[in-house]
Amino acid sequence: MHFLAPLYLVGLLAATIPVAIHLIGRSRARVLPFAAIDFVIRSDRRVARRLELRRLLLLCVRAVAAAAVAMVLAKPYVEAQTDLPASIGHPQSVVLVLDNSASMGYRLKGERLFDVARRRARQVLDLLGRESQAAIVLAAEGEEPSGPGSARPPRSGAPVGELTGDRLRLRRALDEAPLSARGTDVPAALRRAAQILTHAPHPERRVILLSDLTAASLVGAEPPWPAGGPELTVVDASGGAALPNRAVTRIEVEPAAELGGRGVRVAAEVANWAERPAARVPVALRVGPRTVARGFVDLPANGTAAKVFHHAFPKGELFDVTVELDEDALPIDDRRYARVEVRREVRVLLVDGDPRTVRHEDELFYLETALRPGDRADSQLAVSVATADEVGQRRLGDFDVVFLCNVKALPRERVADLEAFVRRGGGLFISVGDNVEAEAYAATMAPLLPQALRDVRVAAIAASARPEGEVDAPAGGERLRGVDTRHPMLAIFAGQAEGLRAARFRRYFLLQPEPQARALEGERERPRNGGGRTTILRYETGAPALVETTLGQGRVLLFTSTVDRDWNDLPIRPGYLPLMQQAARHLARSPLREPEPGGTVGRPYAIPLGRGDSRLEVRLPSGQSHLYEPGEIAGRENLVYLDTEEPGFYRVLVAGSAAGQLRERPGAEFVINVDPHESDLRHVTPTKAQRGLLAAAPARARPGLRRVELWHGVALALLLLLFGEALLVRRG
Repeated sequence: MHFLAPLYLVGLLAATIPVAIHLIGRSRARVLPFAAIDFVIRSDRRVARRLELRRLLLLCVRAVAAAAVAMVLAKPYVEAQTDLPASIGHPQSVVLVLDNSASMGYRLKGERLFDVARRRARQVLDLLGRESQAAIVLAAEGEEPSGPGSARPPRSGAPVGELTGDRLRLRRALDEAPLSARGTDVPAALRRAAQILTHAPHPERRVILLSDLTAASLVGAEPPWPAGGPELTVVDASGGAALPNRAVTRIEVEPAAELGGRGVRVAAEVANWAERPAARVPVALRVGPRTVARGFVDLPANGTAAKVFHHAFPKGELFDVTVELDEDALPIDDRRYARVEVRREVRVLLVDGDPRTVRHEDELFYLETALRPGDRADSQLAVSVATADEVGQRRLGDFDVVFLCNVKALPRERVADLEAFVRRGGGLFISVGDNVEAEAYAATMAPLLPQALRDVRVAAIAASARPEGEVDAPAGGERLRGVDTRHPMLAIFAGQAEGLRAARFRRYFLLQPEPQARALEGERERPRNGGGRTTILRYETGAPALVETTLGQGRVLLFTSTVDRDWNDLPIRPGYLPLMQQAARHLARSPLREPEPGGTVGRPYAIPLGRGDSRLEVRLPSGQSHLYEPGEIAGRENLVYLDTEEPGFYRVLVAGSAAGQLRERPGAEFVINVDPHESDLRHVTPTKAQRGLLAAAPARARPGLRRVELWHGVALALLLLLFGEALLVRRG
């Protein structure tokens, strides 16, 4: 037993005062026999013995009460070992590292692990000495200050980022600390804690980690500080209990040709982190708010299994898909989200301006192969071929897009048909070649051209060697300049445009300069036909390679070189196939996009911006929204969106002017999912975690001691003694 104020034990001498009073106050009169009352006294001896016992009891109560007063003032306590270290009689500097990642939402015996960890953190604060100082750091991944353009308040990762003795502030910070849906980054949190303790005022420095200690969050962790750093104490919020969990960890979406053009195969990976297998676990597929399929999956112990759904989607192109399980102790990972694009079939007519009997010499050999590679059903392009003479025999209304490939100037009646086709919403792609003459095109084809043709330019032949691995590829020629992936047709090349830049162009048509034409790439110009003109691709010299214009409700693309290898080697480059498919889909207003991988909670997500975007709004799954004004998005290709704190579907709305109405842009919408590593709740013991984290700097932490106060019980006993003394006096 120890005492906080041992000098008050001198007060124990007060216990002798009642005894002294009792001895002094005893009757010393001489006893004389008196026959008249001797009979009365003899009959009342039993009552007299009870009175004597009451007086002795009263004496003891008063003596113990006097001693209890001294004990209360001396404040006795005992020390006991605990995993919650506290300073006993000396000050220290402490940083509490509180794990607030998604896995801490696990409910154990009806209580979240995060609430358990927060409660134990409060106990640590209660056990610290008066002169001790503390700080609080959160351990979720990415708990860093937010960058410019974020719509959320700054997240420092430290609710109390400096040492303080203000217990009220520390307790309030613990009460307000949020449970996030992010992953865990314990090493980064420990490094922040060590930085806070760099200038600690007390020589004893300690870091206390309160976490579920999942093995996945500690694998490959580097020591947060070298040898000689602060002591580390690890507290397991689960108390060592097993945490079985099931989760949907991945979704893959592929076309299902056997179900038709709108059939999709959704494969979900379901994990079971438990020591026992699970049979017939219910799994559901939801499209929007409606459940469209249900099934069961058998899960091995500590393993995964796949559940495959096949579904034919209704009319539309983009759908919100959710695969979900019945909720368990960790509900946040029981569903996973995906955006599914069901591409409509685009009907394409290829007009061959230079047909050949030798297949690989034909003008359409490479283009036709690119638009229907191996007749794969997932290309969703229905391709038909005709010669220039057969165009008048085809009903243009049966097609979405027409390609004129190295076609001689058409008669005026055919041009009028094509112009009407485009104005009604059709798409027209024009490529040139040896059969194209600028004067003839100017005479009859002018209503269809974004810009008039001038003459053919022959690029300078460089002395460089042929590209490696392409023996028959001619050397020299110009390359394409930078690819502007802000254009929806080229968005598929974001980050991987080498397949276009590597192509060499030996010949191409120059275009007639237009009045007030702008040299800046991507700026819209006003051509003769009244539509807006955009230069999508340029050569190294700055000459246009691919020009777009609008005509009525339709679009026209003019490619100033050939779609075969006569004037360039683009058809044998990796970028040719996606460029041609994108051109067909862009003209049909059904652009092909790569499957959207989605994002992860807490990590930035890049939202692509269009050239005309003036305002943008992002709506979160919870219904909250963030609005970005023109000054925040002007001149950017992408908006780096930081507030990805909620798993689910994010909506994107844009406006073309500051006062314009916001409209949804389905192609820019995205999903955010929980990091699947948070679903693996297999954890290690505090001792193993401590050794693993400080592998290069062995822990010096000794077992913690907690102070068990005894004076509260002594004070309660004093009150009971005083109450008993009052009863004895009253009866006496």
